[in-house]
Amino acid sequence: MAAHADFVPAYTNSISHFGIGAARVTNYIIIYEKPDLNSKVIKRIYWNNIGNFISENNKNETPNDIFITFLPKDNIAFLSVEDEDEEWINVCYNQKKGLFGWIKKENGKNSAKFYLYKDLIFEYGKKYGLYTFRNLPADLKTLHSSPNSDSDKIDEFNYPKYISPWLIQGNWMLVKVITADNQTKTGWFRWRSDTGKLFLFVNFK
Repeated sequence: MAAHADFVPAYTNSISHFGIGAARVTNYIIIYEKPDLNSKVIKRIYWNNIGNFISENNKNETPNDIFITFLPKDNIAFLSVEDEDEEWINVCYNQKKGLFGWIKKENGKNSAKFYLYKDLIFEYGKKYGLYTFRNLPADLKTLHSSPNSDSDKIDEFNYPKYISPWLIQGNWMLVKVITADNQTKTGWFRWRSDTGKLFLFVNFK
């Protein structure tokens, strides 16, 4: 067992596999080879809120290799998701190596909840606020009059202190931005690329 610090993704490339969404998981995860409780167990992962972390079959694996967000003190951990059905979620359990397995949605203490990214960002963003990734190009730090790239650019921001989502339409989000100098700006922001790469995330911290 070893201590690991909390983390949230800081750059667009902090998440190697974006997939279709994310699964919020508990502190004991069983990952199966197939969506079947009788299939081979690939891995078990456990942690607690005082920094102890165990990744079965790979003692050198860290939470950064596995999760897209990991805040054990607040019991917040998300895995990226490749696919899902009514009972199972196909997750990426190693971002660096691109390894995948299945976890059960409802399985006692080993349960998980799936979110499309738009639902995760809107639901949790309303509570915690949002932040843009540090390597977001300057031309994307703009607010538009309507949810498309051809619409007028009505404002821009360089150092947002707080971003609150109001509405999501496709890859665009109507947001209120509070800047570092406490100006409030409102407009449509492109929160995701056409290929599914996120430009922002929930500010859990």
